[in-house]
Amino acid sequence: MTDKEIISRLEKLSSTLIADGMNYENVMSYFIKPMNYKKILVGKARTISVYPGDNLYIHYGIYEAKPGEILVVDGKGSTVSAYIGNLMAATAENLGIKGIVIDGLVRDKRELEEMDIQIYARGVYSKGPRKNGPGTFDETIQCGGTVVNTSDFIIADEDGVVVIPHNYAEEYVVKAENKLKYEAERLSTIQAFNRDKAIDTSELEPKWLRETLKQQSNR
Repeated sequence: MTDKEIISRLEKLSSTLIADGMNYENVMSYFIKPMNYKKILVGKARTISVYPGDNLYIHYGIYEAKPGEILVVDGKGSTVSAYIGNLMAATAENLGIKGIVIDGLVRDKRELEEMDIQIYARGVYSKGPRKNGPGTFDETIQCGGTVVNTSDFIIADEDGVVVIPHNYAEEYVVKAENKLKYEAERLSTIQAFNRDKAIDTSELEPKWLRETLKQQSNR
């Protein structure tokens, strides 16, 4: 698949399906939540690392990133100050950046909620940041406890943020699509079950349940 095809197919999935397809790896901490959720966020990452409470390299990254990309920021989980507010977010949006994911805090939440650019962060805080550095751009980082490289794929929604290593993206997309098909079939079975008429519930049970219980009892 091309990167464009991968992004198109990811937009029809969810963070949970991809997480399942990767055996629950590469999922950012639950602390990182959507600040202004409107729709699923999918795109390729541009990575930034900053000094705690400093946003110099986020400013730099906004002007270096290409339209459609997502800035992913290792903010070290800092609670010293907010890393971005409405002005930086508006600039990024106007330049075509799809989203910003920050392991840290943001501010101007009311204004952010009116924007289309999707912001993920640990929370909100009134205090602004310094702008002195140091920092890095397009180098390997950790964000929300997960390793991220520039060009990795990001999928984020109301359940959280998942990182898909670029070289394995096609494999994980296919696995997620298969899981989506399985869940649709499973949901159909569940909804078709009539508890007032049925005596045998074996058809409703997931196929793995009894076998797993048997294996557990034999240990």
